[in-house]
Amino acid sequence: MRASVIREFDRPWRIEELPDPVPAAGQVLIRIHASGLCGTDVHVHHGYLPVSAPLVAGHEPVGEVVQVGDGVAWPAVGDRVGVSWIQRGCGTCRHCAADRATFCDDAQTWMDLGGGNAELMLAWADGCTALPDGLAYELAAPTFCAGFTVLAGLRAGQPLPGERVAVLGLGGLGHLAIQYAKALGHETLALTSSDEKCDDARELGADDAATVGDHPGRALEDAGGADVVLCTSNSALQVSQVVTGMNPRGRLVNVGFLDGPVVLDMNDMLYTHARVLAVTPSDRRDLVDALAMVADGRVAPIVETFALEDHNRARERLQAGRVRYRAVLLHAT
Repeated sequence: MRASVIREFDRPWRIEELPDPVPAAGQVLIRIHASGLCGTDVHVHHGYLPVSAPLVAGHEPVGEVVQVGDGVAWPAVGDRVGVSWIQRGCGTCRHCAADRATFCDDAQTWMDLGGGNAELMLAWADGCTALPDGLAYELAAPTFCAGFTVLAGLRAGQPLPGERVAVLGLGGLGHLAIQYAKALGHETLALTSSDEKCDDARELGADDAATVGDHPGRALEDAGGADVVLCTSNSALQVSQVVTGMNPRGRLVNVGFLDGPVVLDMNDMLYTHARVLAVTPSDRRDLVDALAMVADGRVAPIVETFALEDHNRARERLQAGRVRYRAVLLHAT
């Protein structure tokens, strides 16, 4: 099989021919049709994650099952699936016993079996989720990370009917967060860095948009506040500041990896009964619902597609902040 291989960190990725993997018991082999790239892939490129080179990255893979190992009842050969970051837990710890494999210390991920930036990928059957009929691979791929993440974050904030949701940051996550918030029926405000992105936010369905200037909290307050603020920005300073613009009993939900520590004025928060949460996706129901909303057209990821051979150009555009809004590698037809 052809694969995008990281031989050395901070060096160009290479297309190489690798042996076709063979699924063990409980595993499946997937012919990958598309795999998304996100900021985490840039972190992998730099060696920031606990991985060793050489490796094949790619944590937003979707494709068709072509072989199954012993003991696999589902999926079957021919099924269209995607693979989550965490595929299964150890099965014996207290987290696994409570059906919370996300928190298992020995959870299995693409870092253990190899990622989806290849023509073929091994995965544990437990980590696979079916794709809705008719959903295009290039739209399904980013839903397995970005879509899953923002819908999990929105639900963690528990917005009530009539409450307003603000989305801080309009990038790969934020452009989907606006759409999911609207699909769930909430008045939605976008907080972003430029007038141009404000226009994008309105086109994506936001009821209103505002530029954050030098203090997103003041910008949010001037725009009427919000009950839930979903933070998709990587700026710790912006996340720290935006709290001051929330309505009483407001909930700040952070879903992005930040560039530093968040500093909050707990005295002010004490009087407003503010809550702060940090969320990574863990409930498969959120993924299933996120996929369904893309399949029925309520949410439309904006993607730039690249051939597998163009993996370095895709990564470079992503790292330079030039991708609008998600990058997806296309592998097979």
